[in-house]
Amino acid sequence: MCAVFKRERAFPDAHREGRASPEVHWVEEERDWSVEAACEHCGGYRMLLQVRDPEHGRLAEGRADAFLTRIHARGGCLGCEARTWRSGEGPTTGEPHVWWDTDTGQWMAWAQLPGSDASLSLPLGIRTFWAPQEVRAAARAIWSGGRLPLRVASEPDAVDPDASTIFYDVESGRWRLRTACFDCGGFEMGLTSFGRGAVEAACDEAMSCLELVAREGCPNCRTKRERESGEHPDGEPRIWFDTITRDWLVWQPLEDFDGGVTLPLGIGRFDARRAVVYRAAAALLFDSQQL
Repeated sequence: MCAVFKRERAFPDAHREGRASPEVHWVEEERDWSVEAACEHCGGYRMLLQVRDPEHGRLAEGRADAFLTRIHARGGCLGCEARTWRSGEGPTTGEPHVWWDTDTGQWMAWAQLPGSDASLSLPLGIRTFWAPQEVRAAARAIWSGGRLPLRVASEPDAVDPDASTIFYDVESGRWRLRTACFDCGGFEMGLTSFGRGAVEAACDEAMSCLELVAREGCPNCRTKRERESGEHPDGEPRIWFDTITRDWLVWQPLEDFDGGVTLPLGIGRFDARRAVVYRAAAALLFDSQQL
């Protein structure tokens, strides 16, 4: 496992005073500060520091110093580790791992193929080194075996519209799921997981939603059909999750009238148990018939 996931011990900073700060560079095309990690074996590599403001050079120096002393020096050279992974030398335990690819600048997930000695490394699409929780969740999602793959983005700008992805929305403080769909172009769905640290809970919730999408179809396409077509020739009640109101809705016909009425159920989760949804709809329909 990569050194970033090893539990760090508290090391005294008695020798930090008087030591020269590492030299950092502003990389304009990346809009980020970087530091060069030297290594006599692999030639070294560049590490972006995720400090996006060109005026925050001191902050970049502090992060670079922490990286070089605690991860690069004590945990091992990530460039040498990446060479080992690229040569196909995986762990003897056969357990899935993640590793940082210094050549492409992104996290990779490694797993041994079932029933074979061969192994495979796949990119997670996370191009910042400083997102260990997102990396763990993304690796678990990619090997989960779900019918619809799920990616984890470290920031909203990294979301691929053609791939179902969860990302953290800073304004709401919650995770969101961007679901891809070839027919409607995809849609966003708010998740209940609160706080950036709840990424694994958000991943579980998103995978549950994607399983339902694969089984039942795209809820956004269904929403468009229900909203654009006011005709229900069969006259039977209809239940669907509306991606605009973010609520389960039920439509029922009105006696002695040609049309019907649409009522909310007050259930805001798409992955709510269907038994709960149907019971709520049945109770609403029964109560309305008693009026």
